[in-house]
Amino acid sequence: MIVGALLSMVSVMLHDRRSIQGYWIALIAVLASAWATVGLAGSAPPHLYGNAVVVDGFSVVVNGLVLLAALTTLLLGWNDARYGAEFPPLVLVASVGMMVLGLANSFIVLFLGIELLSLPLYILAALRETPAGKEAALKYLLLGAFSSGIMLFGLALLYGASGTLVFTALNLTTTALPLVAAGLALTLVGLLFKLGIVPFHMWLPDVYEGSPTPVTSFMAFGTKVGAAAILLRFLMLGFAQAPGWWSPALGYLAVLTMVVGNLLAIPQNDLKRLLAYSGIGNAGYILMGPAAHSTLGTAAALFYLLPYGLAAVGAFSVVHMVGQGDQGVTMKDVEGLAYRSPWLYAGLSVALLSLAGIPLTGGFVGKFYLVQASLMANQPGIAIGLAVATMIGLVAYLRPIQAGLRRSSSEASSRTSLPIGAAIVLTVAVLGTIGLGVYPAPIVHIVNHSAQFMGLP
Repeated sequence: MIVGALLSMVSVMLHDRRSIQGYWIALIAVLASAWATVGLAGSAPPHLYGNAVVVDGFSVVVNGLVLLAALTTLLLGWNDARYGAEFPPLVLVASVGMMVLGLANSFIVLFLGIELLSLPLYILAALRETPAGKEAALKYLLLGAFSSGIMLFGLALLYGASGTLVFTALNLTTTALPLVAAGLALTLVGLLFKLGIVPFHMWLPDVYEGSPTPVTSFMAFGTKVGAAAILLRFLMLGFAQAPGWWSPALGYLAVLTMVVGNLLAIPQNDLKRLLAYSGIGNAGYILMGPAAHSTLGTAAALFYLLPYGLAAVGAFSVVHMVGQGDQGVTMKDVEGLAYRSPWLYAGLSVALLSLAGIPLTGGFVGKFYLVQASLMANQPGIAIGLAVATMIGLVAYLRPIQAGLRRSSSEASSRTSLPIGAAIVLTVAVLGTIGLGVYPAPIVHIVNHSAQFMGLP
């Protein structure tokens, strides 16, 4: 990925900004990284750089999810002149940051991954040269920098109290507990901001709305994968000895986030904002995994990232096509979609029904897995919160589906473009969503194995 990012940067400098070579280089880099990731499982040294980096089943699964997010992003923005030739290398650099977070076992690697993820995303958010795009980028930059500063202060306190940079070397019985508690709280604030957990969520709707649609899709899928991966690594490796410090707080935040996100999604008229609040609600679902402080909870969170990511990129691909790229898509724009483009309507419906947790979709299996983890961890309140939030969210997700069946006066004259890249993304998302809902066993087996954090001392 790093070589691909460098080569695509060189391509930007040597060729016209409208050249497609950067996209092909990035695509080859993603596919080569996917091949290397498959070969990495079981063949690489489990510990690198003094235990700062850990290569195991968990990191392989995270890498796979990140590469899927990067691939769908490149296809959605394929050779679009509005995003410029710098789009592919920025996506690759951000993807490297997300993959680093899945490998991290050190405070330094954690912070390096967060910054590699964040800095390209600040630029990508500004590629849409409109007032809304500039506002989105500025908000993301300022709030992201503020949260990174808080997290860095927390990491400094943890290092000062423990004398080690490695998660697995933390010994809570010999450290200054007040400093450790303060450092843990501040670090969690920075990580929960990246995940979009209430009350650190206010940036999400504006940034999603103002950013280019491919970038929004990348944020919805890839950023959540990276943030969830490092949250699981950090807590399960560094603070597994004291789950009472953080598990109850994460449980309360999970319930608050899933309920607030789904409630605020209901009145939204803009589909990007609706999906932004949906992302907040789904971040609450993902947080149920670490809150369960168990192997099953880790596996459930990892599994849920895949059906959520497929549903999110599927929905954003429809928004991309209906909105002709980056125009805002409202409920009015969706009216009559079932008649003027049945395939797009079917794809949007499958994605939204999966987000709602309807049976025979990946979202249903993922939510079932999370409920099982909460019940096994003796946390029935969180499981009830998921059920309530799911019923609330169903109202929000049915609104676009209903609007698509409503005939519009402009239906006959309107045309929806079908770029090949977005069409491929939507097809893969729909097939993957239904496949996970009908036969999830292979993926369940993979995440169950990866959640063991194999190869750790």
